[in-house]
Amino acid sequence: MRVPLPFDLERVVRSHGWYDLAPWRWDPARRTLDRPLALSSGRAVWVRVRARGARTLSVRVDAGERLDRAWAKEARAQMRTCLSLDEDLEPFRRRVEELSGRGEARSVRAALERGAGRLLRSPTVFEDAVKTLCTTNCSWALTRTMVSRLVEELGLPAPGGGRTFPSAREMASRPEGFYRSRIRAGYRAPFLRELARRAASRQPDLEAWRESSLATPELEEQIRSLPGFGPYASQHLLRLLGRHPGLALDSWSRKKLARVRGRRHPPSDRTLERWFAPWKEFAGLAMWLEVTADWHGDDPTWP
Repeated sequence: MRVPLPFDLERVVRSHGWYDLAPWRWDPARRTLDRPLALSSGRAVWVRVRARGARTLSVRVDAGERLDRAWAKEARAQMRTCLSLDEDLEPFRRRVEELSGRGEARSVRAALERGAGRLLRSPTVFEDAVKTLCTTNCSWALTRTMVSRLVEELGLPAPGGGRTFPSAREMASRPEGFYRSRIRAGYRAPFLRELARRAASRQPDLEAWRESSLATPELEEQIRSLPGFGPYASQHLLRLLGRHPGLALDSWSRKKLARVRGRRHPPSDRTLERWFAPWKEFAGLAMWLEVTADWHGDDPTWP
């Protein structure tokens, strides 16, 4: 699989915390990315990705039997989506050049030059939406627990071990009590069930959002209609759809921005929005690359 340059597999995989959530598996020693995928036919396959030279990724697909060409093609297409290889970063690069005189643009440019700028995504918008909901108002440890339980309880078994992320239809078939008792989702329990119900009935069609022609404010309005999706969750999901005007601020990013810019206390959201206003439609991506600048140096310090 060909990749656009510059591209760094590890920096894309570890662009944010998704790689630490089931069913992803990242091996930093071998620099391999693995996960089971559910295909449109209902079959589960196991996929492994690793860099092979500067411009190529090796994508191995295991079906547990003779591999059908159509299965392999679909699995590779899903991985292109997951690694954001379909996102055109050239307009963002031009914006970086336009703002090159600003000191804060240096860390953004450095990250891009090292192959960062693309965000790890899920094969489906539904999976991204569920995981986003599982990050709201809780610790990362609880996020990991909820996502792991969803996969263990409802995912399809895959060749090579592990399970796929559950389908919307499978999640919609479970009562609210299941999410409270088995998933430990707390207040998110009714939101998860209703999100799954809407996704399964395509009201709205979440998967169409990746290629939507809607203007970003209109798309954000649709996302905000989902149960449990406030400003942070909506802007975070927009970020994973390649739409970056919103900052998707949470407590971690506010504190980290204050530290990066030498402030004793986290600035107000209005101040943060003013800081990143010059980036226009790329404000959220620029903010994220600045706040994670220590992840993109010669000796990265990933959390």
